[in-house]
Amino acid sequence: MNALDEVDALLTADRPDRPFYDTGVLLGSDDFRDEQTYHRSRLARALAYLAGAGTLVGLKAEVVANEAGTEHELKVGAGLAIDRLGRLIEVPRAWCVRLEPWFIAQTADALRAAHGADGVVADLFLRFTPQARGRTPSFAQGAFDATDALVPNRVRDAFRFELVLRPDAKDAPATDFLPHSRFDAVRAMTPADRPDALRQALLDGWDDTTNPHAHDLARPDGEALPPLPEHGTASDGVTSLADPTALFLARLLIPTVEAPAAVPPGIRPTADFTALDASRIDNTSRRFAYPADALAAVFGI
Repeated sequence: MNALDEVDALLTADRPDRPFYDTGVLLGSDDFRDEQTYHRSRLARALAYLAGAGTLVGLKAEVVANEAGTEHELKVGAGLAIDRLGRLIEVPRAWCVRLEPWFIAQTADALRAAHGADGVVADLFLRFTPQARGRTPSFAQGAFDATDALVPNRVRDAFRFELVLRPDAKDAPATDFLPHSRFDAVRAMTPADRPDALRQALLDGWDDTTNPHAHDLARPDGEALPPLPEHGTASDGVTSLADPTALFLARLLIPTVEAPAAVPPGIRPTADFTALDASRIDNTSRRFAYPADALAAVFGI
């Protein structure tokens, strides 16, 4: 592996051990990485299970157009989120996706596959990506004898937006292939029954046989996170359409000039971005990680 291609250790970390230091112990780079992994994983696990994965603040998606109305961008506001591994994803400023170039970059078959009665269905995801910054000299690794080898000087916790076509959701009911809370069953109870139901849900939260949401968040077994319904399934029936660690932010129903049946094979539907208003962007079906002071305000305490 190239040292500049940073891989996040939290993706495969199970129950990390703390390095034990003592006088005279020889330390290598792996000892310092293990030290970072231990503290990062403990904080991430606490954040994930205390707050859940989802949007903490901001990250609202909306469409903006230029003055002439000929170019349209999907604008995502600055904000903060927690992913399924408990990693903080911080977007420091607004970010934009140019919709016309994105639409043109999709193949005709892919657009037709995601073209339903309400338009072309596309989901916006946000995921954590570590990014190397700067370079510093180091000893060469592997079968190399170079004296000018370089490694990253720092690694930044960065992010990536992905706009993904959803052929599986074009004809599905509105609630299919959207995020579901780990505590949906509790929400369905009467207010009087919810406290007992919540306690039981927490007691069963680790049980794979009775709790369908047992793997919604990272577990200490080192296994890869399974895709959730909002991540979709590719045509091979195995691969997910979106990275399983990615957070669903919004669903877009892109209006088209033609009805799906009027678009012949090999021809792309014609998007009508001028009609893509707020009613066609679902910002509220995402998961939210509710701050304690927000819950206090809701309950008047």
